[in-house]
Amino acid sequence: MKKLVPIILLVFTLTASMATAAIAQESFAGKFEKFSDIMEYKALPHYIEPEALELAVAKGELPPVRQRLPKNPQVIKSKAMCDGPGVYGDKWRVYAASPTEGWNWAAGLSVGWWGIEVLVWEGLVEPAHMWMLKNPVEPAPNLATSWEWSEDGKTLTMHLLEGAKWSDGAPFTADDVLFTYYDCIVDPHIPSFTSAGTWTINGKLTELEKVDDYTIRWHFGAAFPLSIFYRMGRYGFAPAPKHVLAKYHPKHNPEATYEGFIHCLPPDRLPVVTLGPWVPVKFEPARLIVARRNPYYWKVDEKGQQLPYFNEAYIEKGRRGVTRTLNVIAGSCDYTNLETPGIFSFALEEARRPDSQFVARFVGYNASFSLTPNFSLYKGVKTDRERAMRKLFRDLRFRKALSYAIDREGITNSIMPGPLIAPYYGSLVDNCPYYDPDAIVSYPYDPEKSKGLLKELGFKDIDGDGILEWPAGSTLAGQDLTLVIHIVEDETAAVDLGEALVPCLMEAGIKPVLKVVKGSIFSALSDAGELEIPIVRDNVLCLTPLTRLTDLGPVTEITPSFHQAGPRGERDLFPFELRLRDLINSLKTERSASKIREAFSEIQHLWTENLYTIGLYKMQVGNAVSKRLKNIPPGCPPYMYEWFDVAQSAWQLWVPKNEQTPELLPGVIPTYEKK
Repeated sequence: MKKLVPIILLVFTLTASMATAAIAQESFAGKFEKFSDIMEYKALPHYIEPEALELAVAKGELPPVRQRLPKNPQVIKSKAMCDGPGVYGDKWRVYAASPTEGWNWAAGLSVGWWGIEVLVWEGLVEPAHMWMLKNPVEPAPNLATSWEWSEDGKTLTMHLLEGAKWSDGAPFTADDVLFTYYDCIVDPHIPSFTSAGTWTINGKLTELEKVDDYTIRWHFGAAFPLSIFYRMGRYGFAPAPKHVLAKYHPKHNPEATYEGFIHCLPPDRLPVVTLGPWVPVKFEPARLIVARRNPYYWKVDEKGQQLPYFNEAYIEKGRRGVTRTLNVIAGSCDYTNLETPGIFSFALEEARRPDSQFVARFVGYNASFSLTPNFSLYKGVKTDRERAMRKLFRDLRFRKALSYAIDREGITNSIMPGPLIAPYYGSLVDNCPYYDPDAIVSYPYDPEKSKGLLKELGFKDIDGDGILEWPAGSTLAGQDLTLVIHIVEDETAAVDLGEALVPCLMEAGIKPVLKVVKGSIFSALSDAGELEIPIVRDNVLCLTPLTRLTDLGPVTEITPSFHQAGPRGERDLFPFELRLRDLINSLKTERSASKIREAFSEIQHLWTENLYTIGLYKMQVGNAVSKRLKNIPPGCPPYMYEWFDVAQSAWQLWVPKNEQTPELLPGVIPTYEKK
């Protein structure tokens, strides 16, 4: 796998065309040979904890720190800390623009994203740190400290972190892992973030066996399924506390219901029981979350200081992602992804001011926006119009007409002139290790071709209003040709893009209807298969596809989200989808770098030739990070394997004493009702 493009610190002199100069910055990208260069599991001679925890121990409110830590805690190496071991105090300041649905993440409830998941989720493995290795193959250890593959590659034995405890002091064991897998993830009644299809290979659902309290064994249907291994990180497999949740689950309580289980931990049920570095203890809807350090957190530095360094995490809640960027510029938030082109110029100009409180860094193209037509004939189809639109989307001529109608150059220049955004035709992006520009098929702006194809399909402007009508004999005969385009409201860039698309589609005779909705509503419509042709941003799938193989094509009943199977598994696949499925399934176990690259080249060709999605533009997502933060890993990408929220290792960030700000709930330690 080739290295990431080196991150640069951009110092901008803004003119009408925006000229840029770059200063190289030393990067951790590909710096380390192995994960043991970054961390290891071992006992230290002594441990250190913050003063508030020392006082609680002295009062008998907490066990001594050595008893709260595992037998061999995870020790973060000093050489993996660019500013070295830190000091305690202050708060990690975050902004989140998504609602917190609840704390039962094993049931698929969003805790709010935007860094909130870092507070409470921990994975069996940690893909986020793969970007720091020269030749990463497997993810880093995390709650699973080590593992061994069987000779045939179909069995993986994992050793769990012995002696780790949940934030209420209960032990973390293999029972929590099996509960999360069998009673949540693969239970068809629970809408978890992954499903049985994710964990199925060669038609066989992966089996999980408990060997003992701290050993589990996976049994796969094929050899060395790395695609499944990657999903054992926090975004695919964050263990949930069985001792908290089991009593609400119908398999463990005959009086319980699945609906009750899903919503058994509402946002205001605090404190949360977690394995993460901070514990949410205060929640005010649409306003804030305050989380205090987890006294049982299982990571330390080489000096023996129990992590995290920040005593507190403060999450300001809002509605629009762009507010996070504005807060970083104003100095009230610690980091943001720069992912809204409309504010790039302002952010970069502010970053070059002598009194700026943050730095801005960009990498190459690492995110994209696309129109995603819904191809399903069996899910989310309730009306004649919906059925007619799905059939129309399945006609390649119409998809070509849409692509030819879109002036991508004009749109990118109107949104953000310069090198940070560019036209995009679908599939992978430049910073992906498997990107192959020669495999991409493009249907660039050509309004005459667009109109010709629409005419060929029988659409005509009957009443002379500039909008085409459905042809005679069709289900919707005489009705306007209308596209309903859903957009997530806090995706400011997507909203701007939708507005820029309107004149292009109107020129072609297509009437666009933009529906800007909350993220939770968008997700619900997507899960139900009811989105028509939304604008979707994807810097996960298009950048690190090996970690999201099931989203590339119809290999599970719910993927891709724009062609889900019907309630009885029925789905009419395109011929090219059958080939996509074969390629994706082959990649699940392929270990040859050249064959992986060949497969992804063909996937890109099939995807773009058939306009599986209709690419709009790609962009360089960057980071804006507060200068007060120490230990931000240099070169940390906005997304590579996992989000910057995780990759920056928030539990090891710190602020010098003379720059620290007051905590909101100083001295507060999470306490739980005795059962």
